[in-house]
Amino acid sequence: MTGEYLKIRINPTIDVAGLVDALKASPTRAANLKHKIYYFLSLITDTNDNYRLNDNNGGYHNLCSYELKKVLGSKDFYVIRKLLLNPEDPIIEVNNSWHNPKGENYSGYCQGYRITHKYNTGEVVYKTIANKLSKIIAKNAAKVESAAVSAPDYTFLLNQFESNTLSFDPLVYEYIRNFGQQLFQKVRDNNEFQTKVIYNVIGRWLYYIEQISCGNPWRKVSNTNHRLNSSVTNLPRVIRPFLLSCGKPLRCVDISSSQPYILSSVMQSKFYHETRQGYNLKTIYSELYNELVDNGNIDSSITYSSSIGIQYYSSNTGYTNKTYSNNISNSSSFMWCNFSDNPDIDSIYRYTQSPFYLDFYTYILDRYYTYTNTPKSAAQKDDRENLKNTMMYVLFDDNKNHRNHNDNIEKFRVVFPGVERWINQIHKLIGKQRFSYLLQRTESYLLLNVICREFNLKYPNAPLFTIHDGVFTTEEYIRNLNGFVLSRLYELTGIIAGCKIKASQIDPNPHIEDIEYEWSKIKSINSKKRYYKNTNGVFYSNITRGSEFLANFGADF
Repeated sequence: MTGEYLKIRINPTIDVAGLVDALKASPTRAANLKHKIYYFLSLITDTNDNYRLNDNNGGYHNLCSYELKKVLGSKDFYVIRKLLLNPEDPIIEVNNSWHNPKGENYSGYCQGYRITHKYNTGEVVYKTIANKLSKIIAKNAAKVESAAVSAPDYTFLLNQFESNTLSFDPLVYEYIRNFGQQLFQKVRDNNEFQTKVIYNVIGRWLYYIEQISCGNPWRKVSNTNHRLNSSVTNLPRVIRPFLLSCGKPLRCVDISSSQPYILSSVMQSKFYHETRQGYNLKTIYSELYNELVDNGNIDSSITYSSSIGIQYYSSNTGYTNKTYSNNISNSSSFMWCNFSDNPDIDSIYRYTQSPFYLDFYTYILDRYYTYTNTPKSAAQKDDRENLKNTMMYVLFDDNKNHRNHNDNIEKFRVVFPGVERWINQIHKLIGKQRFSYLLQRTESYLLLNVICREFNLKYPNAPLFTIHDGVFTTEEYIRNLNGFVLSRLYELTGIIAGCKIKASQIDPNPHIEDIEYEWSKIKSINSKKRYYKNTNGVFYSNITRGSEFLANFGADF
């Protein structure tokens, strides 16, 4: 917002003025409609930076009619929809799935909108919204923001982008060229759809590199999950080794099995009953804490004591106490009231004792093979990777049919049945989305609010760039950072964590497994039908950038 005017981003190929002119409206009416269309389109405009936010929704942005009508007006809302949905040349498309919005008043209906592939080029231009409409938008935005909880103050991390100059080793371009060429070797019969997707991948990588190299990195802390998102977090894993800070290579300290590790401490009663400022639910997710207290799922009269054991509730025996150790002390009706028995408690205790400092996924598989008398020689070599890649489903998939028919979830259930029931219970209690926010906020609190903040005070000259479960710094600070991460995690959670130091091995030759991984996402897109079904994030600007780069490499780089 500049003064009383709002600047928004839309796709430059959409002729909004032409759409409005066809209505033969008065100049004032035409101007108002034009600016309202700009605003509507800005809500669903995709770029390389934001397209993944709606990846799980097929690229559709869920917008609620009730909120849109506050800004556009009821009449113009339908006029704009009709203009943009014109069947002869549609600019937007809808997913035909209406649903009631989540909120206090449950008014209106929500639907998924996205810009059609023809107009979704990935490029943007800025438009200035008229004064009157800007005020209406600002007024409604203020209401939404006042109801939301502000993100933590991570200014010390945001300022890293100003105090440290980011660039790339020039070999990154040779690496991208080699990567693209090896992908094209897998294409058969010059398949045009796979070709476009490969160009799109290469073009997107070049976009990210250009954005940082030109000194235009973006960064923002999310109000929902408290993660710091930036141009660095957008970088693909294979490109990160080429990133430089003030001309020096960066190395990364990465928390092993971060989300499963955090779950082990989040299941402890002290996380819910400790109310002083610190590592607990009240500090990290206060609105959820207050809700659970208000509806009786957390008994705020219970004060956490490290001397208590696991206290759980059974309809047969009432409250029962079982002592293990301080690390797994529990006394929360929220934790156990619906599924408490000794095997479940034992299972959760064993989970907290998992060797997160080793290989958590191999540990689960070893236990599974033992429990089911499966000879290890019969186990598939890729079992570990499959389990690792399925862990987000283990944690967040709330579809019972999926959970009951997924081999990797079944393996987890066999090894940790009590944890599986705990996850199912928390899905029912707060929903999978807020559960994911809980783990992500907890991760951010540990890594950003405590570890990075304290390390920055101790080593103010050390560059610090984060990627959710990892922190980048230069060689001279990496050992100190690694030790600091391990020690503070143990002090805060009481559970030993594992960390990996990832070296920046600048090699222009891609690893075959990285090629195979990228190709696995492309090989099935071999027809027009499959191409248009998977167009989220496929932009003409990327395709053009990628094709020109691979055709001209060596002349310009």
